[in-house]
Amino acid sequence: MLRTSRYLKVFICCGLLLIVASTANIAAILDSDPLGRLAGRWTGEGVMMLNSGPAESFRCIVTYRPTKDGGGMRQNLRCKGRATRLDAATLLWVKGTQVTGRWEDKINSLSGTVRGKVTNDGFEVMLAGRFFAAKMAVAGAGCAQMVTVSPQRSVYFRELSAELRKC
Repeated sequence: MLRTSRYLKVFICCGLLLIVASTANIAAILDSDPLGRLAGRWTGEGVMMLNSGPAESFRCIVTYRPTKDGGGMRQNLRCKGRATRLDAATLLWVKGTQVTGRWEDKINSLSGTVRGKVTNDGFEVMLAGRFFAAKMAVAGAGCAQMVTVSPQRSVYFRELSAELRKC
């Protein structure tokens, strides 16, 4: 009986060490690829706060796909409301805590650069282009994510935000 109890304790201790090591390994992977946890297809509801008139509701789909070389992430944002449709894409590269890349508005044929930083739960970047500039923040944990785009100057809208889920 004493021998069985000792083996049980050793087994439990080994199991706990394995769990702690696995958790540390997962944290290290997320630290080395902070955008990796975003990979996949996210769907949800969005709202565009217009400069004049009532807010417009949207249905949004956002996908994140790692680049073939594994060094970056492609984000596609598609939202559709009654009067407005959005179709934008970013290509993001992370080096340390810095995020760089390119963005494109596929409907209005606009494009520009992305610069920002990784945060504890996503990233915050500035989208800069010839005719459009905005702050984009992506924050999430587990199955939930929030995407917010706030233009610096826009005659049409003040903010687009979407609450998304993938589980």
